[in-house]
Amino acid sequence: MEPFPWRIELGEHPGVVLRTLELGDWIVEYDLSRVPDVPLWTMYPADLDEERAKMRADLNLQLAATGMGIRYVIDERGTALGTAGIGRGRHGFEVFYALKPEARGRGLVTGAVGALVSWLNANGERDIWLSTLDGNAASENVARRAGFERVDAGTHVDGRPLTNWRRRG
Repeated sequence: MEPFPWRIELGEHPGVVLRTLELGDWIVEYDLSRVPDVPLWTMYPADLDEERAKMRADLNLQLAATGMGIRYVIDERGTALGTAGIGRGRHGFEVFYALKPEARGRGLVTGAVGALVSWLNANGERDIWLSTLDGNAASENVARRAGFERVDAGTHVDGRPLTNWRRRG
């Protein structure tokens, strides 16, 4: 597999790119941790302080260097709207995302997921995974629009029920 790209254009959304989340992007981590439904539906911890937000950003760069995963900033002309990423799990790579409320409803996450899946497919990954916590209708819609199919039920690391989705490339 090639090294993770540092930047991915979202062609169907002019001016929007995925760019590697770096230490200086700690503020998007901080901001997303304060959106009430982001920690509810994702792995984001609630109410990160500056130090912990910087630690998460630094960890992203360390993981990217190992080839185990990477997170990107969803960036529109210099404004951070959220994050999207990939990580190697037990069955292969999984995609994940979080978006600020003001950027929702525009297809940005579906576009980001599609771009990440395309890159993974081009690098030999055939089965791509996505998990949604039960009740997260918005993420279930993203999964469907991005071509994922429901596979089975599971349990989140914190005990909450979830659904596993797969897209075959």
